[in-house]
Amino acid sequence: MRYLGPRTAAYYERMHKTLFSTTVEDYRPVIKKGNGVWVEDIDGNQFLDFTSQVGIIGSGQCPEEVVSAIGEQARFATGIISNDFQFSAVHGRGALLGEEVSPVALAEKLIELAPVPYPKKVIFEVSGATAVSAAAKLCVLARPNAPFFAAFDKAFHGRHGYSLDLSSSKQVHKLLHQEGLRVVRLPFPKRGAAFRDFLKLLPQDYPLSVLFVEIVQGEGGINIPDLKLLNAIRRYAAEVGALFVVDEVQTGLGRTGKLFASEYLNLPPDMIILSKALGGGLPLGAVIARTDILPAGDLPKGAHSGTMPASPLAVAAALANLKILSDPVLLKEVKKLGKYLVEGLWKIAHSNRNILDVDSLGGLMIGVELVSKKICEEVICACLSEEPGLLLIGAGQKTIRFMPPLIVTKEEIDLALSIFKKALNTLV
Repeated sequence: MRYLGPRTAAYYERMHKTLFSTTVEDYRPVIKKGNGVWVEDIDGNQFLDFTSQVGIIGSGQCPEEVVSAIGEQARFATGIISNDFQFSAVHGRGALLGEEVSPVALAEKLIELAPVPYPKKVIFEVSGATAVSAAAKLCVLARPNAPFFAAFDKAFHGRHGYSLDLSSSKQVHKLLHQEGLRVVRLPFPKRGAAFRDFLKLLPQDYPLSVLFVEIVQGEGGINIPDLKLLNAIRRYAAEVGALFVVDEVQTGLGRTGKLFASEYLNLPPDMIILSKALGGGLPLGAVIARTDILPAGDLPKGAHSGTMPASPLAVAAALANLKILSDPVLLKEVKKLGKYLVEGLWKIAHSNRNILDVDSLGGLMIGVELVSKKICEEVICACLSEEPGLLLIGAGQKTIRFMPPLIVTKEEIDLALSIFKKALNTLV
């Protein structure tokens, strides 16, 4: 295959000898560099990246604002344990000219942007999974006698600690895990479902205390909710005093055409969890949570900490990145381009019986369901072998994610659609 060039093949041979297995597939390109929506592998092949590496580069590869903010911050400090020693620098040049770079400045920005109209604070983490675990700790503090947490079936909240307790998208994720939390699985509020289906699965002897929610399930298969039903569940949680925690690790910061997917709710959540796109490619997670649900409005000192959360370079990258992703002009364009991409995929679907469905809540997070897992994998591989290639990644059992960087152009969408259509036709 074209994309498995000699350098790539040699790299994977070394990888199998030196690295423990994760989720890397050795038919994928080994990326050397990127610019915007494009990446190049170590054999010189070019690819349109319609995965955003599953959401981490919402503003594209190497945006000038983020690169300059990282470079300027590197002149001040590169490594500070922000949970023990805070840092603050005012940038003298670049995208953050005259602006403070600090964990406090970033927290203030997130508090300003988040659709949580209560008194709130932020916990920083290094990833989505650790941020979910931190949010779960807040819930344990806020609801110390909760007999169980609740999460939707096929949820994916991470692969570590409490986040893995809450996940259920694939059994292999739990292969080496011992459960800590008791978690009740509830049906995802899909179109056509009923509120009574949700209620009847709740334990009758205990009230609902905590519910973790992905408004669009990513890893579980790009599952789109019935918003009326989801809002009914949100209203029920508020009525019984249950905490409603929204995991926006994949949906947050413009991905669904709104800055937060939580904006599709009629009532705001109690907590929002962010990661992936937040750091502009650098590792960073955050929990934005109400303080009025906690004793004394805070965590006990020393009850939660870490070495790497909100490191100087990640904070600088995030502040510059938020300027890009929170731009109303960009968000308006994301809505338009998302609709354009969905329409283009449906045109292909109407002439190809391998596609069962195309679905999206809005924006540039779209699922294309195929007839089987085998066909799904073959299409992803076929897209890689085109010239230029197209990076896609699966979700659930037989769905392909279309999640390009939010700065994608209409011309790049047209090119991706033509590659995808050609790849489907090679299967026929």
